[in-house]
Amino acid sequence: MTKRNVLILVVVMCWSHLFAADNSGKLTIATYNIRLQTPVDSGARSWVNRKADVARIIKKYDFDIFGVEEVGNKNQEADLKALIPDYNYFGKGRDNQAGTEGEQIGLFYKTKRFRAKEMGSFFLSETPEVMSKGWDAACRRMCVWIRFEDSKTKEEFFVFCSHFDHMGVKARVESARLIEQRVNKIAAGKPVLFLGDLNTSPSETDMYKILHTDFDDSREISAKSAAGSIGTFNNFDVSKTLLPVSERIDYIFCKKFKVFSYRVISDRFSDKTYPSDHFPVMIECTINH
Repeated sequence: MTKRNVLILVVVMCWSHLFAADNSGKLTIATYNIRLQTPVDSGARSWVNRKADVARIIKKYDFDIFGVEEVGNKNQEADLKALIPDYNYFGKGRDNQAGTEGEQIGLFYKTKRFRAKEMGSFFLSETPEVMSKGWDAACRRMCVWIRFEDSKTKEEFFVFCSHFDHMGVKARVESARLIEQRVNKIAAGKPVLFLGDLNTSPSETDMYKILHTDFDDSREISAKSAAGSIGTFNNFDVSKTLLPVSERIDYIFCKKFKVFSYRVISDRFSDKTYPSDHFPVMIECTINH
């Protein structure tokens, strides 16, 4: 082997080592409003007929950790757990203090890779430690969080998931402010992902600016151009795959993360409906050292 070939081989091995080291900590993160199970939805839109397709999306894109909004009842929770057995789940319902009743938000994570070292929840209100409805909200709203340890890298990071109110403008602004305060207190400087259905577009500038001041919008900092639709609320309208920014209501914000790619997933497996009335949002990222 010539000296030139040896040099080339050394360079290739060095680059391969660097790539492998970087790739070992890569995370695939998503947020997915799966649409609650409700008798209002019939036929193809019913949960019974959609649930396998929701799970198919999760498996196809191989999410490591993902937030879910609108887990409507225990039956829907059980269905999803059975369809994706490689994941653990932590969720809370909004209709009692213990979090065991009512519509849930939650986090699914791969059991073999991640250890949940600490977890918690709070209400989006003036009294976040007790079951309550905040400000001008139409419904009680919550946030759940987990402190994770990645078994691949032994690094720790936090994921927060929430679902802001669909009616109360002040509630969304104050919820954003509360999230910022709680994240800073709980995460205490560690890397953070905040994700969920925030029920408004970035044009609601007061809410968006609060979050964007403290977090990066993953769509904006993605190394690759954002893929798919801008908007995320499809309302089960299969005639549309590319939605405007006015329908962008699902987000992944981050702090101390490097984002490689950002995608809004518009896959469907039926001519009649999408798996949910929201498109899931997915990023590939790693902790930014």
